[in-house]
Amino acid sequence: MVAEKLDPLILGSYNDSGFRINAHQLLAWGYEDALPQIHDNLKEEEITGIIVEAIRERLDNPRTPKKFRRYDIHEEKPVAVEGRTGKKRRRLDLVIVSGHNCPRPQYIFEAKRLRKNGYPISKYVGKEGLQCFIKGVYASQYPEAAMIGYLQSDDAIYWETELHRSFKDSPDLCIKQLLQKAQVLSSITDVWTSEHERKENSSIIIYHIFLDCFAAPE
Repeated sequence: MVAEKLDPLILGSYNDSGFRINAHQLLAWGYEDALPQIHDNLKEEEITGIIVEAIRERLDNPRTPKKFRRYDIHEEKPVAVEGRTGKKRRRLDLVIVSGHNCPRPQYIFEAKRLRKNGYPISKYVGKEGLQCFIKGVYASQYPEAAMIGYLQSDDAIYWETELHRSFKDSPDLCIKQLLQKAQVLSSITDVWTSEHERKENSSIIIYHIFLDCFAAPE
């Protein structure tokens, strides 16, 4: 699938790191508030749903800083790609929409469980994960997006090593820049970036965010 031409107005939103910081902040708040409900037996959709509800509560809280009033959160947002229509449309896991500009830019997060015995790194980087961004199925009009790894076994160091290994082994990932440690917020420490080539001389930067999701239920 060919990546769409990047709109200069939308590019301006991404060049201003405030959009990225605010989108990641909403995710961080949602994860922090949802953490007591999260454990390693939950499915990906269940974890995302709990986090999204927590973000909505933050957005509706009068104590939340006013700058977040122009943001909205969408879960399982349908997108018309690959000629799919109706119920056959693909769905974006978590989308932060900014109302500060028009057209309204979206920050797209795709989530995948990471767990030994069933949810390996190959699913995270596969055709239903990272490759959706690289092939322009998701976020084709945006210069960056994020992958969330819900860690349900082992730690971030283990999964970072697995991600490094998959980058070396898979030509389908069209790597322009290998993994680099990154920090957007001090509250989310396990973050890396990579850059991937897309068609028509464009590329996309991916933020890889690993969240601990294997706490045992009380």
